[in-house]
Amino acid sequence: MADITNVQAVRFSNEVIRPLANDYAQLYYRASLARDRWVAEGMGDLITSGADDEIIDGSQTDGRPVITGQMVNQLLTNVQALLTDLENNTNMKLNVLLQIAPHPGASTPE
Repeated sequence: MADITNVQAVRFSNEVIRPLANDYAQLYYRASLARDRWVAEGMGDLITSGADDEIIDGSQTDGRPVITGQMVNQLLTNVQALLTDLENNTNMKLNVLLQIAPHPGASTPE
């Protein structure tokens, strides 16, 4: 196979694809951390899934959108779906992602 040397293709790979892979990999690590903390800290018992159960975090007065326990639970369900997709088939999709991302662990919160 011939190497891809087209200037436009190389620029697209460097300016669009690699940063996208980086962001996606970072999302994977943040999502994994959130799932692990959710389980370890027993958040499922503390954040109920009721549609009317608002989380009183100051958003009611500071302009941020109000969130409910149901929203948080739905987000965690989506996070689990993302992680499952990337980790299926012995991490096949995750491995491709990490091969492209130049700094996949950057900006990962502790």
